[in-house]
Amino acid sequence: MDWKNAFQNHLTMLGDYWVGNADPHKMALAPEELKRLMNKTKALNDQQAEIEHAVVQAQNVQTKDKREDLVIDYSLHTQWLIKKQNDFFLEERLEDRQAVVRSSRLVSDTLAPLAAGEEQPLPRESGDLAPADVRSRSYDRLAAVRYADLWWNRRNPHYPIVSDDCTNFISQCLHEGGIRMWGNPIRNRGWWQVQTNWSFSWTVANSLCMYLSKPDGVIGAIERAQASELVPGDVICYDFEGDGRWNHNTMVTAMDASGEPLVNAHTYDAYHRPWPYTDSPAYTANIRYKFFHIKDHV
Repeated sequence: MDWKNAFQNHLTMLGDYWVGNADPHKMALAPEELKRLMNKTKALNDQQAEIEHAVVQAQNVQTKDKREDLVIDYSLHTQWLIKKQNDFFLEERLEDRQAVVRSSRLVSDTLAPLAAGEEQPLPRESGDLAPADVRSRSYDRLAAVRYADLWWNRRNPHYPIVSDDCTNFISQCLHEGGIRMWGNPIRNRGWWQVQTNWSFSWTVANSLCMYLSKPDGVIGAIERAQASELVPGDVICYDFEGDGRWNHNTMVTAMDASGEPLVNAHTYDAYHRPWPYTDSPAYTANIRYKFFHIKDHV
């Protein structure tokens, strides 16, 4: 039972930190984890926003003995009620983590490593123009956002289940908004999925970003210069290293009081997360973004 007390005390300190009542340096967090906490706090201060209330809960807790240590695998569900310019919004995240208790003391708590995502090994073939009747459609962005809010921390069994799920999730949202699939069965053509197979653009972040840039693709997107030009139902792409290979995609699901997007995402599941991702474990000072507005009618 001692490990439960140590684990609960740690969770309590995490919750207290967000409302200014705990010293993060007294928590068993690695330097990169402390940096994430500080980056989120700095981002809130820069936006003149503050956390009014925070709830931290452990889910799916599993333990295993490893020599003298007890290893705790769990999912951390964090909820922040954030005030900005006299307006409030709720941000949530769900992260898989691993903690270690030694001699009744919690000595470490880190993000669980992510499984390697699928790569796009082939160049996109030429002749990728979808027929006009496939590209002609209306986009129901409200339906796309509703889907993103419903499934932000779950996996829909009616779609492919993949380990690195960020782009698969955004593709699902777009499809639920009325975007039609095309290109089956050629994986490096179009944008499509069936239960056992899918295009690279459906599940690979870099491939979807390139496909959104195509003026003749079935999705029908227009690149914007800045995030504030987007509306709910639009997409943001992330190149964390700034090396030209796009690593992550999110969907805009709300706007904060200053007109900046809040986004939902998978992999590290997030609901109404501020779009810049400065507190992401993948964030670097070289980060680049692409902002895509999905046309309402094509």
